[in-house]
Amino acid sequence: MEKLVFADGHMHSNPVKGLGIENIAKRFSSAGGWFIALVSLPPHHFGFDNSFDGYVKSVDVLIRECRAGKELGLKMRCFAGVHPAAVEDEISKNPKQSMKILEKALMVIDHIAKLVKNGLIDGFGEVGRPHYKSLPEAFIANTIILKHTLTLAKDLGAWIHLHLEQGGEITAFDISETVKAISIDKKLTILHHLDIATARHAQQHQLIFTVPGKIQILKEAFKSLKPMYMVESDFIDDPKRPGVSSYPWDIVDNQKKLLLDGIVDENYLYKLNVDMVSKIYDVEPP
Repeated sequence: MEKLVFADGHMHSNPVKGLGIENIAKRFSSAGGWFIALVSLPPHHFGFDNSFDGYVKSVDVLIRECRAGKELGLKMRCFAGVHPAAVEDEISKNPKQSMKILEKALMVIDHIAKLVKNGLIDGFGEVGRPHYKSLPEAFIANTIILKHTLTLAKDLGAWIHLHLEQGGEITAFDISETVKAISIDKKLTILHHLDIATARHAQQHQLIFTVPGKIQILKEAFKSLKPMYMVESDFIDDPKRPGVSSYPWDIVDNQKKLLLDGIVDENYLYKLNVDMVSKIYDVEPP
C-alpha cells in the first residue's frame, strides 16, 4: 500500500473562508495524494456579488490557488465555469431577467475561454444542469450555456467538467449525443459526481466520469464498474458545511480501507488514480 498514490478528480478550495489550497495540498500530499482537478466556486463563496466582475474575481482566486498548489508539488488541472445551480438560483428569483442572466453567464464563459487560450487555466467547469428539478427558463439557459461551452472547449482542445442530473440511461445518452453533435473529443468531457446507475450507462457510451469517494459508493463502483473513471471528493472548503461532500484525504482513506477489506486490489486502484489521470489529463505519472 505504500506505493499507492491517489488523485482527486474534482474539488474546490476557498482561501478566503476555508482551508485554501496550501492547507489542503499539504494534508492531501501527506495522505498519498499526487493530483487534483481544481474547480472554481461561484462568487458568493468568497463574498463577491454575482456580477460579471464578481465572477472575474472568483476566477482570479482559482488561478492563484492553482499556482500555489503546483508550487507545493501537486500535479493539477484547473477549471472555471458558471455553476448551473447559480444560474438556477438567479433565474428563480427573477425569471423575467432570464435573458440578462444568460447573457452575463455567456460573457463569463467567453472570459474564461480567453484565460484557457492564454494558458492560465486548463478548461471549463463546472457547467451543465442542476441535480434537482429546474424552472423551464433556467433549464433553457443552462442548456445554452452548456452547448456554448462545449463548442469553445472543442475549439480550444480544452477539458470541461459537466454537472448534471442523475438521470441514469437518458442522461448518458443525451450527453453522448450532444458530444457527437458538437464533435468534441470524449476524452475532454468529464461528467462529474455520477451515481452508480448513471455511471454504468456512461461507461456503455465510453464517457469519462468521476464518482464521489464515499465508501458505500466506492464499494459498489469497485464491484460493478471497469477501472475507467476517476474518484472525486467534491470538497467545497466551506467551514459552515464541513466535509461536504468529502474531505480529499477521506477519499484516500476510503480506498485504502476497501483495499484492506479485499473489495478492490492495488492494480484497480492504480488504474483509477494514475493510469486514468495520466491518460485523460496528459500529466506525467508520479
